[in-house]
Amino acid sequence: MPVTAPPVGHEIGAFVAGLAGRPLPDEVAEKLRCNLLHDLTCAMAAAGEGEALWATVRGRGPAESTILVDGGRTTAEDAAFANGALMHTRAQDDTHFAAKTHVGSAVIPAALAVAEREGSDGAAFLRAVAAGCEVAAAVGERLTAVSTARGFRASSIFGPLGAAAAAASILGLDAEGSANAVAIAASLSGGLNQTWIDGTSEYRIELGMAARHGVHAARLAAGGFTGAPRWYEGAAGFAHAFAGEDADPGEPWALGERWRVLDVTYKPYPVCAITQSAVQVAIDLAQRHDVDPDAITSVRCHLNPDDRSYPGTVNEGPFGDVAATLMSAQFCVAMALTDRTATLSGLRRFDDPGLTRLVGVTEVLGDDDLPALAGRVEVDLRSAGTISGELIPDEETYGWDWEGVRRNVVRLEPEIRAGRSVLDGLEAAVAGVTGLPSVDALVAGTLA
Repeated sequence: MPVTAPPVGHEIGAFVAGLAGRPLPDEVAEKLRCNLLHDLTCAMAAAGEGEALWATVRGRGPAESTILVDGGRTTAEDAAFANGALMHTRAQDDTHFAAKTHVGSAVIPAALAVAEREGSDGAAFLRAVAAGCEVAAAVGERLTAVSTARGFRASSIFGPLGAAAAAASILGLDAEGSANAVAIAASLSGGLNQTWIDGTSEYRIELGMAARHGVHAARLAAGGFTGAPRWYEGAAGFAHAFAGEDADPGEPWALGERWRVLDVTYKPYPVCAITQSAVQVAIDLAQRHDVDPDAITSVRCHLNPDDRSYPGTVNEGPFGDVAATLMSAQFCVAMALTDRTATLSGLRRFDDPGLTRLVGVTEVLGDDDLPALAGRVEVDLRSAGTISGELIPDEETYGWDWEGVRRNVVRLEPEIRAGRSVLDGLEAAVAGVTGLPSVDALVAGTLA
C-alpha cells in the first residue's frame, strides 16, 4: 500500500466528525431503527444468561450508564461491555456478512452508554450508530477473508473500530480526535475464532470487549491521547498485522456515499448465520411431514463450501456450551427437526439422548452449487423414504424491513421476560428515536 497517499485514518476521522453536521438519508435512518429494535430485543431474549455478566459490573462506579434488562448502573465502559455481551449471547444479533461482523453488538452498546452519560438526544445517538457501523463494515469487508483464515474473529477485531467511531461521535470529537479514537481502538483490537471450535463462552465477551474498548479509546482521544495516523495501511499497521501481504486495498472507501449498513441482515433463530437456512428447512420439513425424530435414520445438511469451512460449523460434540451448539450445523439441524423450532433453551440440551443420536447421524457436506448462506437438508426416514428441502435466500430473506423485524419480536416474545406493554413502549421509542430528547426511553424499554 502506498504511504504517500493521505492516511486512511484521516478519511475515517473526517467522515465520523462530518456526520454531526448533516441528516442521515431516510433509508439509512430506517435501517438503523430496524437494527436497533432487533438487537435490543435479542438482548432482552437473552436475559436468562445475563446474571453472570451483570455480577461482574453491577455497582461499579461512577454510575454513568445503565445495564440493559437488569437496570443496574455502572461506568460507561462497563455498561457497554455487559450490554454488548448480552446482545450477542444468542448470536442472533445483526450481521454484516461481507465483513462477517456483528456490527450492532459492538456499536450500539458503546453509543448508548456514552449517549446516556452525556445526555445526548436520539438524533445524535442514531448518527453515532451510523458512523460506527460504517467504519466497522468498511474495514471488515476488505480484510475479513484473509483475517478469518488466519484465525482472527472479525467481530472482535473490527468491532472496536466501529465502537470507537460511535463513541467519538457522541463526544463531539472533531476529525482529528475521531481519527485518534479509531486509531487507538485499532491497538485494542483482538480475538480468536477458536472459541467456536472449543465451544467456550468468550464469544460473548469478545463483543462486550469490542464495545468497551471503543468507549475507552474515544475517552482517551477526548483526553488528548493520539493514535498512529497510518494505523490501517502502515508497514506495521492493522491491515498488515491481521491480513499480512494478502490484505486487499479494495476500492475507494466512499464513506457516506455507499452505505454499508443497508447490507446488514437479521436472523430469525439463535444460531449462526451460516446455518439459518438449513435450520429453517429442517423446521419446515418436520412440520409439513409430521416427522417423528425417532424415525430418522440419517440426515445430510448441504452448505456452501466456504460456509462449511467456517470454524465450528462441523462439530459433532461433545457439547458443553451454547458457543458450540449454536455453531454446530449437526446440532442445530437436529434441534430443528426435533423441536420444530430453535431456541436458546434448546441449545442448552447438551446431553439430550435424542439430539445426541441425531447429531451422530447427521453429515455436513459442501456443495459448490449453493451460494453463501443457502442450505439444503435431506432426511432419511425409516420405512418412509427421503424428504428434502432447500432454501436459497434472496435480499429479503434476511434483510427485513421494519415490519419484518416486528414480526421477529413476536417470535422472540416467549423468551422475553417483559410483557407486551413493555415491548410496545420499546417499539415506539425506537420508531421515534430521532425525536427523543435523550436515550432514556430506549434504555427503559428493555426493563421488565
